[in-house]
Amino acid sequence: MYKRFLLFFAFLMLMTMVHAQGFFKADERLNQCFSCDYITGLEKNQPELIAYYNYFLDNSYYVVDLKKAEKRVDGIDIHTVTTKQEMWPVNGYFNEKQYKREKFNIMKYNFEFSLNNFKTYVWKEADVAIVIVPLSHISAGFKNHMKELNK
Repeated sequence: MYKRFLLFFAFLMLMTMVHAQGFFKADERLNQCFSCDYITGLEKNQPELIAYYNYFLDNSYYVVDLKKAEKRVDGIDIHTVTTKQEMWPVNGYFNEKQYKREKFNIMKYNFEFSLNNFKTYVWKEADVAIVIVPLSHISAGFKNHMKELNK
């Protein structure tokens, strides 16, 4: 709960940087997490939240190729991560078979985010590790991203 509050608070601070007339189109992966009505409402009334969600989808983690890693990568088995219950009627577990950046939706799962620490999840079938970026880094990155867009 505390992490969500911090994330929301950081977002509220950053949304002041967005021009009122700015428009952001929702990434298609958000349709897997939110209703069409909710997304349409955000696009019209809170485009800065769409901008944040879009940024979060691709910048809240990075991928390490296990085959090319110079040393062994340790972490939590990704198959222990559950799906978000509000999106699915019953909690399930991570069950994707391959990694494709443009299709991967980190928001569908209950990955553990920390304010200041990285967290590694090993996905053996895809030969990758998903490294979760700390919330403080995500907020700072989004702030810089918005500055670049507003130049």
